[in-house]
Amino acid sequence: MVGEIELGIWEGEVLEFLIAMASVLVLASCTTPPPSASISAPPSAPIYTRTDGKPIDAAQEQATLARCKGEGVSEVGNNPYINPNTDEWKRKEATIINACMARNGYIQAQQ
Repeated sequence: MVGEIELGIWEGEVLEFLIAMASVLVLASCTTPPPSASISAPPSAPIYTRTDGKPIDAAQEQATLARCKGEGVSEVGNNPYINPNTDEWKRKEATIINACMARNGYIQAQQ
């Protein structure tokens, strides 16, 4: 009698529901990302050269770049009208970073 009661709950609509849910999970795990999702590697960081032609001190360049990136994020971040997930945000941030690097004697190298 106890065995029949336990088996009874897995029959009918409950069993159909569980099979349907398992099918949904299996099919959902097989989906591909939407076309708008980026799968490629992120773009490489720009390469800078000094405006005076002197050799680059890598540590100094990285320190300047870090400071300029901070400036770019804070300047663009202070604008409440720009969504951080847009290309406009990235363009404005890159413009500020490049201007800061230029003020510090670095320009993007021609590739």
